Order: sequence, then structure tokens, then C-alpha cells
Amino acid sequence: MRTRGFTLVELLVAMLIFALIGLASYTVLSQMTDSDARSKERQQALNEVQFAMLMLERDVRQMVRRPVRAVPQEQRDIFVLSDGRTLDSDMDGLAFVRAGWSNPNAQLPRSTLQPVLYRVRDNVLQRIYNTYVDDVSARPYVQDLLHGVEDFRIAYLHDGESINTWNRPGELPQIVVVQITLEEYGYIERLFLTSGKAQLEAATP
Repeated sequence: MRTRGFTLVELLVAMLIFALIGLASYTVLSQMTDSDARSKERQQALNEVQFAMLMLERDVRQMVRRPVRAVPQEQRDIFVLSDGRTLDSDMDGLAFVRAGWSNPNAQLPRSTLQPVLYRVRDNVLQRIYNTYVDDVSARPYVQDLLHGVEDFRIAYLHDGESINTWNRPGELPQIVVVQITLEEYGYIERLFLTSGKAQLEAATP
């Protein structure tokens, strides 16, 4: 009894079926890989947002009444600055001095005060700080916090009043309003409470 083999047409059909199965498998695998990569990108972007907001909240909560170096000499009693042009920022910025910079047992030759500046350069939100409050010659440290920043605005709330530019001498705003638009997540607004009101009340006889 002769064993019947595959005809050429049958072989071609079988090869076509296997090719289609392979193509479908590759497509599914590619989509899964792309989806996984996209998921990781979104998670990284979310982590950036959360970390940036955490840094802002931590710094703003410890804001103190201390002159900002970028402020002109005649305005040295203004303790918060957000003018982008003055702060070399593509959009608004935020500059102030904060307390609570850890220095256990005074092991480092610096105080616990830290001048900080938030600015946007090339769609990246940066946090910049110096080791010493009044040393203008020292090279600052730059941290890239958040990418894909399309807009960055700073406003203030004080005694129920909304203020775009802080210009009250000798005072700190009670609330800093951060309005940011991101390529990935769109518009985000956060309100950060400062110690401004408590410090003002403590300084009032």
C-alpha cells in the first residue's frame, strides 16, 4: 500500500497557515510588549508627578521669612518670588528660603536653612538649591523633577484673597497655588499650606 504524500498545493496552504499563525503570534506579542512599555512609561511619569508634588509640599511647608537672593536690594523684605524672568525660568518660578534642612549634630558646615528655586527650562521642572543662603558665588545644585511640562503657574491665597504676584513686605503667603499642565496628564492644581500665618501671628505683639 503506497503512502500518499502532500501535494504542492497542500504544502503551500500549510505553509501559508503556519505563516499566518506566526504573524498573528508576533502581532499579539508586539502589542503586549508595546502595552507593557507604555504602562511603564506612564508609571514613571506618575512617579515623577508624585515626587515633584512631595518636594514642593515639603519645601513650602517649611518656608521662612528670609530674603531671596534674586530679589533686588530695594525689595529685600519680599520673601517669596515667582517672576519667571527674574528667576531665569521659561514660565513662572518659585523661590524662597526653607528651614528644616537636616544637619544631624551640626556635622556639616552649614545651617538648616536652604534657599530653593523651582523653575522650568526646556519643559522640565527643576529644583535648584544652594548650600548657603547668602553665598552668591557657590555653584547651585540642579534636580530635574518633572518632564513634559507645558505650563507652570504660581499664585497665592492670603486672607481669602487670590494674588498672582506676591509683593507684601515682611509677610509670607498662607497658601501657594501651583498650576501645572503636563503633556501626559493635562492640568493639575495643588494648594500647599505654608507656615506664613502662624509666623506672622507669632511675630505680632
